[in-house]
Amino acid sequence: MQFRMFIIGILSFFTLTVNAQSDICLGNDTIVCQGESLVLESCSGLQIPGGLGSVLTNPTSVNLSDDRWSNQIPIGFNFDFYGNTYNQVVIGSNGLISFDLSHASTHNAYSFAGLTSLPDAGFDDAHNAVMVAYSDINPNSGGQILYETIGTAPNRSFYVVYVNIPMFNATDCNYMSIILHETSNTIEMHISNKTVNAGWNGGKAIQGIQNNDGSIAHITPGRNVTQWTAVNDGKLFTPVSPTNTSDYRISDVPYHLIVSGSATFEWENTNGQTFPYNNGFININNIQQGTTGYFLTVSGANCNSQVGAVSDTTFITGLTSSVAATATDDMCSAGIGSVTATATSGDAPYTFNWPGLGNATTATVNNVSSGTYTVEMTDDNGCMSTTTVTVGDTPANYPSSTTQVSCPGGSDGTATVVMDPPIGNVTYQWNDPMNQTTSTATGLQAGTYECLVTSDVGCSNTVTVTVTEVPGMDIQVINQNDVTCNSANDGIVEVNVTDGNPPYSYSWTGSASTTSLADDLYVGTTTVTITDDEGCVTSEDITLGEPDPLSFSALSQDTVICIGDSVMLFANASGGSSAYNFNWESNGNVVGNSDTIYVTPTTAFTEYCVTLTEACGSPSVTQCVNVEYPGEVDPMISPDTTGACFPVEVNFDNITNTTETIDYTVWKYSDGDTDTIGSLNSTTHTFYKGLYDVDVKLVSDRGCEYEKSYPDLIEGYPYPKPSFYINPNPVTLYEPFVDVFSQSSNDIVSYKWYAEGAKPDFSTLKDPSFEYPEEIKNHPLLLVVENSFGCVDSLTRLVRVENEVTLFAPNTFTPDANGQNDKWKVTILGVDVYNFKLEVFNRWGEKVFESHDPEGAWDGSYNNKIAPEGTYVWKIRALDFDTDQVYMFNGYVNLLK
Repeated sequence: MQFRMFIIGILSFFTLTVNAQSDICLGNDTIVCQGESLVLESCSGLQIPGGLGSVLTNPTSVNLSDDRWSNQIPIGFNFDFYGNTYNQVVIGSNGLISFDLSHASTHNAYSFAGLTSLPDAGFDDAHNAVMVAYSDINPNSGGQILYETIGTAPNRSFYVVYVNIPMFNATDCNYMSIILHETSNTIEMHISNKTVNAGWNGGKAIQGIQNNDGSIAHITPGRNVTQWTAVNDGKLFTPVSPTNTSDYRISDVPYHLIVSGSATFEWENTNGQTFPYNNGFININNIQQGTTGYFLTVSGANCNSQVGAVSDTTFITGLTSSVAATATDDMCSAGIGSVTATATSGDAPYTFNWPGLGNATTATVNNVSSGTYTVEMTDDNGCMSTTTVTVGDTPANYPSSTTQVSCPGGSDGTATVVMDPPIGNVTYQWNDPMNQTTSTATGLQAGTYECLVTSDVGCSNTVTVTVTEVPGMDIQVINQNDVTCNSANDGIVEVNVTDGNPPYSYSWTGSASTTSLADDLYVGTTTVTITDDEGCVTSEDITLGEPDPLSFSALSQDTVICIGDSVMLFANASGGSSAYNFNWESNGNVVGNSDTIYVTPTTAFTEYCVTLTEACGSPSVTQCVNVEYPGEVDPMISPDTTGACFPVEVNFDNITNTTETIDYTVWKYSDGDTDTIGSLNSTTHTFYKGLYDVDVKLVSDRGCEYEKSYPDLIEGYPYPKPSFYINPNPVTLYEPFVDVFSQSSNDIVSYKWYAEGAKPDFSTLKDPSFEYPEEIKNHPLLLVVENSFGCVDSLTRLVRVENEVTLFAPNTFTPDANGQNDKWKVTILGVDVYNFKLEVFNRWGEKVFESHDPEGAWDGSYNNKIAPEGTYVWKIRALDFDTDQVYMFNGYVNLLK
């Protein structure tokens, strides 16, 4: 059967307006601005429309084998059932739950043998139970059992769902559920599909409820230990009232579908897009103009039939606004322009912001200079739009002209500046030596001049003009070669002269040449001076280079190495213009002739010098590197103790005094343990009985190792061994004296006896004696011993003071009323006076006297007269007043007259 259902959230219809990313609940419509984002949440979970079904979004699976009860499971609220309140149940694998928690993890009976109907006091598994379809189903063969509490107080519901479970040894399918409702205390039972398997219990099943002793049951008619089937069936069990659950009414209700377990959830929208469920959340980003609906869907399987549902829809509407702007141009950059913004769409009222104009908030802004400006408009919905507007400028041109100085160094040049077109009244101000104020300045030497042109409308500009002169001689360097080797003088410069009046004469600094070519120049600046035929003089400075002097671009640094190690020394050269030569020496001895060498110093300080030369013969350069050994390191340690009673926890301080950087320290102990500690940090080690060596190795950051041994540094002292015996032990209540004899080890120097309740209660003798109170009790006797190392140990034994039963019974008495020995009475100590019995018998076995009082006495009478003279047997039965031990005594007494 294929069908489709629709999920309903909370059916509230109202619209929200959102102006920034926020959360809304599914079912609420909202309005946002275009481009914004929001989070849509399924706040109330998923419900089938009209209350005809539910979706368990986070159920718990109960793993049960065939015919088993589950562990105790919390309902999540208090539930009244047949007058009792419960908050836990156990779930049976055969289609029922029970409030009898003693069933937890036990066998769930499947057989109805001997059971004809409910109520029944003898069938225990149906007591205190809710039975949706109590029958022999088997979750081992497929399907699953789920439970979940959903909703909020005081209207929560507890669901138990049997999903697609076959009957025992069958391939059919059963899908059914039990729902307990908070506050109302009603019970719902829903069956999607229930089959009959006649092979077990004759196919019989039970639907209903029964109280805790099997005296009351409410069973669905026709379903009381009978064969029956059900499809899409719902039953409601309603108590007399929510507070009176002594009786229930059974009614039919629409079938309530519960989708759970393998149900699949996802988000969809009205554009046909799908999105992951994401625990009921969906992020909707960059919302565009227009309306789109979003909703949740769920699909699952119910006994091989597909079921599905869809939620209410949230409609999200994206809004936008727009703005236009106009401008009035500035004049002569005087800052007198303006801009105006006008809303072209959106909802009034509107707010404006001009970020480039001091964040002005009016629609029109005056006194604006030329440029491009942005306006931001926000409408009543909070939607913002922007546009730009350009303010122009009415320009003025300032053309200029000059006349040359007729001769180099003269002062007959002129310069002219005008405003075109002229705007208002124009004034001029030159910065020449005469500060001229006319449009044209005269009598100028060659050079650059400025003129400030000002108009009374506020326009102004500073114009720069350059006055030139007739060209003099022009010198051009047509050939130039740098010095080829550092410090040599083979540099070449050749010049060519134009303009002026030839012929020319030449003079060079640093050269003997008088022509246009000099080829004996050193590095640096040389000046050639040229005089033309008219006596005009000009000169030119030419700078020649040369290869850089030889130098070391990189060189091994002074270094410290461990004794006996080798080290690589290197030199990188720069400068010069030909092949390099390296020569390494130490103490006048050559040790290498390449840019990289390896050396092994034999002294604490060795200097290695490298000399750099080149083939062309430029000046050499020498630098030296020092290689030395590190300073001697003597590993020194300081333990906080060198001996104590074991186990000895010793804190070692590393007090090594060194300028070297110690990377780590290795502590090795003769018990086989090793500690590796960073730097010169302290360490702690625990030693047991005996003498121990400590070896220390320091490893520097250079990898150098320094070792030192400390033999027999730490000693763990032994403990004494206390032992003693008590004589006698136990002692009697009437003679509570004991002697104590030490059997402790021979290394003891101190004995301390603590005898609680005794006299004395403390002693330092090796073998003391003690007297204990006359009371039945176990007294602890503590011996504390100490050896010569100060190590202490103790031993406690118990001194037992016990009861002693004593009896004195006279063997003759004379009941002759003379006041002397007229009565026979026993004296007994140590017995329970309330558990005492004395009997006296004559020679024929007749009981002539009986007493339950230890103080009772026989006056010799029997049957109200003095008994005959003779020998009488007595028996006593008594209990120890401390241990209730039974004592039996017997004897005889002579009655004389």
